[in-house]
Amino acid sequence: MADLNRAMAKQDMFFKTQMQNLTDAVRWTHLGKAGTYNPKYTFTVTMADGTTKEVSSKIYADTAVHKNYLLFVDKTLAKKDSNRNQKIYPQQTKTISRVLSPYEDAKVPANNFKGIAKDSCWMFKVVKGQISAYSLLSEEDGVDFDQSTLVGIQLNNGEIIKFNEANLKAMVGNDADALEKIQKKDYIKAIKKYNKNVVKTANAEKSLSNTTSKNP
Repeated sequence: MADLNRAMAKQDMFFKTQMQNLTDAVRWTHLGKAGTYNPKYTFTVTMADGTTKEVSSKIYADTAVHKNYLLFVDKTLAKKDSNRNQKIYPQQTKTISRVLSPYEDAKVPANNFKGIAKDSCWMFKVVKGQISAYSLLSEEDGVDFDQSTLVGIQLNNGEIIKFNEANLKAMVGNDADALEKIQKKDYIKAIKKYNKNVVKTANAEKSLSNTTSKNP
């Protein structure tokens, strides 16, 4: 019986690993599909050696090695030069950022949207709060944001861990509102709902504390 249980556990682990590998493959290949909003931007990239490059590029996916890259065109070199087109991978960089256009209606000034350089991708924080969410594209949360590009989540200032449904469920705990959104695969809405509920609870506790202190 013990041998059977071990065999079943091993088979279950193999299945979960295969499914995660499939999810990762879909995430990487998704960047090249029509419908994914992934336009060309001018990124400021600080290389590992401290030099800085201005790179006008989309964020591409190298599906062979499961890494993102920018395509830097060195226009000082001849078009026939094999070094004119260079792939820049995250592990070759220290920092990356791009300037966000200001919102005229909200009167929000232009600012830098910074990404964290990891081994396989750059991670841009698209949701801030008790739970932060990171995407492998530099798209702000909005109508053009594709939640299939989520790669990391972070609770408070803790470690950024891999984004998947199981990890997100663990973070939101018993928050029924967030769990309902997760059940519907609305992960961004789940994170936002959880963050909103945390703030709401904190405000309620603060108000109760103030009332109690005034009326001992």
